[in-house]
Amino acid sequence: MVLLLLKEGKKMQVLVGLNNKEMSDYLNYTNSFIIGLKDFSINYLQLEIEEIAALIKDYPNINLFVSVNANIFNKDLKELEDKLIKLDKLNLKGLFFYDIALLSLKDKLNLKVPLVWAKEHMTTNYNTCNYYYNKGCNYVYLSSEITEEEIKEIREMSKIKLISFFFGYPDVSFSKRYLLSNYFLYHGLNKDYDRYLIKNNNDEYFIKENKLGTRITHGKVLNGIRAFSNLKNTVDYALLNEEDIPHDDFLKILGIFHDVCVNSLDKDFAYQKVNELFPDSDEGFFYKKTIYKVKE
Repeated sequence: MVLLLLKEGKKMQVLVGLNNKEMSDYLNYTNSFIIGLKDFSINYLQLEIEEIAALIKDYPNINLFVSVNANIFNKDLKELEDKLIKLDKLNLKGLFFYDIALLSLKDKLNLKVPLVWAKEHMTTNYNTCNYYYNKGCNYVYLSSEITEEEIKEIREMSKIKLISFFFGYPDVSFSKRYLLSNYFLYHGLNKDYDRYLIKNNNDEYFIKENKLGTRITHGKVLNGIRAFSNLKNTVDYALLNEEDIPHDDFLKILGIFHDVCVNSLDKDFAYQKVNELFPDSDEGFFYKKTIYKVKE
């Protein structure tokens, strides 16, 4: 299990975005996981309520987060309410959400499950983090488009618990439209796969479609292990997402992150080890500013 001491006795833990239900492979490194609620999550392993309950029964000592990060429409509300009531009985560690309907539903249904504000590209500053903290959110899933220093600033200026993304394919955008199906239909072609690689000059992206819509991710894996080392006293949960990563390679990645935080493996050496497995990986925005002051 990967644990690191934080300020005031808190602990940082690796949070694995699951790609399968076989948990035993991961338990040498962590006991914290995130999965998606089927038909209400745009990523992660998708499970029905009964499957989630069975997983918790089989592994009662895990900390399990569930993602409910789809856009919610009026037609979805009754079904979602029923599922939230059932999820609330499972003693989850937290519930990731995108649509702010979840804030109202938590109050309406008197839910006890902790909420994780996970509005992707909007979770970028301490003012909005404090707003959602005061609205009852326990955690924030930080944008992967902010720097290491900005994460530290949020930690200093907010009481909300931080979850940050350090490894996997970063999300770019999501659309309710069926972009792949529409493209192939327009061109009179067969859509043989649910995931395609698209290229724009030197940039690559993956585009994936399911019944909820179309999701685009970067074509390069995020290798955030140096920032992971630097933020070990700042972030509460470090998310490593296995989605679309070969399982054996992901376990090697978990081992490298484990060695950084438990065995004090040099972060630069670890960075190179990750690059050996994923040569096209990069550090994303951890050391790249995206907001600049306009010249006087």
